Amino acid sequence: MNRLVLAKALSSPLRQAGKQWTPKSVRFNSTATTTTTTTTSVIEKPVKKMVTHTHPTAPLSSFNHALITQIRTRGAPKRVLENVLKLVDEIKKQNLRLDKTSYNALLSAYSRAKEYNSMMNTFQEMKEENIEPTFDSYNIIFEALVENANVGTLTRIKCEMEEKNIPFTNQTYYHIIKCMCKADELELALDTMDEMKSKGIQPTLNIFGTLIEACLRLSDSTTAYDLLKQVEGAGLAVESQPRIYMDVMRVGANNDAKDIVNYCWDKAVGQHALRPDEGTCLNVLRVASKTGDTKLATDVIRQLSTSGYPYKEHYFTPLMEAFIVKSDLKKAFNVLDIMRVSGIPPSMRATLPIRKHLDRNVDAIDQAYYLLEEMKKEKKTVDISAFNVVVAACADAKDIERTVATYREAANLGVSPNVDTYNAVLEACVQTRMKGMGGVVVQEMKKAGINPNLETYSKMVSLACTERSYEDAFTYLEEMKSYDIVPPESCYVRLADKLAYEKDPRFHMVLEEMETFGYRVTARIRNMWKSEKF
Repeated sequence: MNRLVLAKALSSPLRQAGKQWTPKSVRFNSTATTTTTTTTSVIEKPVKKMVTHTHPTAPLSSFNHALITQIRTRGAPKRVLENVLKLVDEIKKQNLRLDKTSYNALLSAYSRAKEYNSMMNTFQEMKEENIEPTFDSYNIIFEALVENANVGTLTRIKCEMEEKNIPFTNQTYYHIIKCMCKADELELALDTMDEMKSKGIQPTLNIFGTLIEACLRLSDSTTAYDLLKQVEGAGLAVESQPRIYMDVMRVGANNDAKDIVNYCWDKAVGQHALRPDEGTCLNVLRVASKTGDTKLATDVIRQLSTSGYPYKEHYFTPLMEAFIVKSDLKKAFNVLDIMRVSGIPPSMRATLPIRKHLDRNVDAIDQAYYLLEEMKKEKKTVDISAFNVVVAACADAKDIERTVATYREAANLGVSPNVDTYNAVLEACVQTRMKGMGGVVVQEMKKAGINPNLETYSKMVSLACTERSYEDAFTYLEEMKSYDIVPPESCYVRLADKLAYEKDPRFHMVLEEMETFGYRVTARIRNMWKSEKF
């Protein structure tokens, strides 16, 4: 065989292996024959070519293996990118040409490090090097575009895939729809899902879940429920992701959609034993209270206890409201007793739904009182808070006679007046300027051994200021301070108003004391003194 032919035959595989082969002829000394010298001059400078082989024995394959290993490493994204770039530099130093595998690794590294501009530049470089992006290349790009919700770029690349007849899969559509949903382009995402179906590609549970999450953010309960029914109709394994029911329930609750909330509660909590967080439960309770769904309200309260949340007053208030919506005031009163048995003594705030329902309607107030009498006859416990709310409703109606008459019936109903009872009667006295009756109530309160609270003193000061003689107001202020109670701002404002009206110079002393306790004396309060007595 001719030496030149032999040299070329041996040089090619060795070059592929990354080794520089030197023909024996170049190692001959200067005394070599003419034939040898001639051969040497022909091959002394082999032409270097960019290697593109991907055979396992080729050096690019080794580099690609190292690149893939880096991508699979669970290290910090920035560190992984640095290592990948070092390998790419080494590839270029050895005059090797990046292939599809190399570029995909580089795209992945840029994507994970969230260097999206560099990723897109690399994607463009890939095409300029006449290396056709693969299906994986496009998926890497789509997944990255989800992070910054770049729908414009995504749409352009999607069209590029369609022009090149690159097949779309569920994974491709998942990234596309997720990007659109993240940008709150729900209608566009729904159209894309319809496009999937037209191509015979069945949307996955993840795609439906992504769309429902977008509905939750956008408060679109109708679309969310429609998607849920599509999931069930398609026979997808919704039991593997039951939180879809929870998301639809949340968006339903945001829109007061009772039927959606009920259906999803039964599925999520009843069937799949999910445990909604406290916020979700309170939102469902709100829907139950507005729609009079006492069963749902009861189920939610029970679930809160099962989930380890201790009973709180505002858990029971919606149940009370639900009974009121159903015009069942008697059971609303019963809720107050249930609260006390559950270790939650009802406050006056808890009874606000009932008080609002009665709303200065004398007939409704009388009916409420008759219900308490009926409960007593049925040997049911009449809670003191139920009694107090009826007394307070009488005071709201500014009916002092009805207020006092109801107050006097406490013993017959088996209840003992507490500080809230006396405060309610005092409020009626303030509203009707009945200082004498107020004094009687205060004396009865002291005789019963009930200590006045801040609200009591406030009402006593207000009541004193309704009369020509208002010295008792100062007495009550001093009494509060003797118990280390800082009088509320409202007491000072009410007294200042009275002193200004009477042109009592103690007005200035009251303002100084207000400032001493840290209350802000507004221009309106200071100007009280300047106004003329009428």
